[in-house]
Amino acid sequence: MWVKAMLEPQGEGIPPPSKNLYNKIMNHKNFVFFDCECANTFEGVGKICSLGYVLCDDELNVIESEDVVMNPECEFDWYLFSGKGGCQLAYSKDYFRIKPNFAAYYKDIKKLFTTGNRFIAGFAVSNDVGFVNSACERYNQNYINFRAFDIEPLLHQIYGEKKKLKEWAEFLGVNVEKYMSHKSVDDAMMTMLCLKRVCQEQGKSVEELMKEHKGLFVSSEQMLIQQEERAYRREVQEKIKRLYGKRSPKPRYKTLNGAQFEFNPKLLREVDVAFDLIKRIYENDGVVVESLKGKGTVIFLEKPDSPEFIEKMNKRGFDVTSVDELEEKLR
Repeated sequence: MWVKAMLEPQGEGIPPPSKNLYNKIMNHKNFVFFDCECANTFEGVGKICSLGYVLCDDELNVIESEDVVMNPECEFDWYLFSGKGGCQLAYSKDYFRIKPNFAAYYKDIKKLFTTGNRFIAGFAVSNDVGFVNSACERYNQNYINFRAFDIEPLLHQIYGEKKKLKEWAEFLGVNVEKYMSHKSVDDAMMTMLCLKRVCQEQGKSVEELMKEHKGLFVSSEQMLIQQEERAYRREVQEKIKRLYGKRSPKPRYKTLNGAQFEFNPKLLREVDVAFDLIKRIYENDGVVVESLKGKGTVIFLEKPDSPEFIEKMNKRGFDVTSVDELEEKLR
């Protein structure tokens, strides 16, 4: 199943791997292509139900591949078995349920990503790195410290297009008939074959290509920081939503006299600024709503400099102001 198994005696009558294969695995640069599928990503946390990998030598010859199927111990998002949306899991719910959970595979997955001189890669791999982090957290395991090269932006940079993985494989002349999208090991294999074709076209080794595009590596530490930032943003956004449509029964000041406001999306992305502003509007007897239905004022981070746009908003019954302009009215 794993590299360890390949290095141990294989049973009566079956010779152990050759020394050349042993050296290739342990001493040479190896490349691991991987992909994860999740039962759901509710609340921004992916619950892995399969992790497929393809282990290759430095010339991208396949040494080993497997689809590690596991019980996500959670409900499956309904659409994964609905036949809609182009995302159909490769196995039945019952098959996932009879498998061990992530914790049972943790040590082997850690070895896969950290043994020897390994380069890890995937397609849109930041998602998969994040899923591994989340799984470690869910099962109280230490985070696996690794970084992975993202093939998706590499293809975009070289060819100037954006495609799904299977579309890229077809574009690059890979025979995709035997591969199933959203079967983790197949997606990992198509990712490897895409990179192999790019190396052939560019006349470069995988290592050379990766060195030229160092910025496309994503680390597990980076994803943890981003995960913390997203969790913080969600927390603040929830606080903002709880004040939507509410007018203070005892405002500290009366400067706004019940006036209604809507935050422009760009302002909402600046969660700290938006939260501070909605609190001050509330304290000044104003009301912020998610979407204005009648007259009111739309608040922008910076006031639009297009007179035509402002005139258009005015015709709809909306005033336009900036955070700085509104600050002058608030105490």
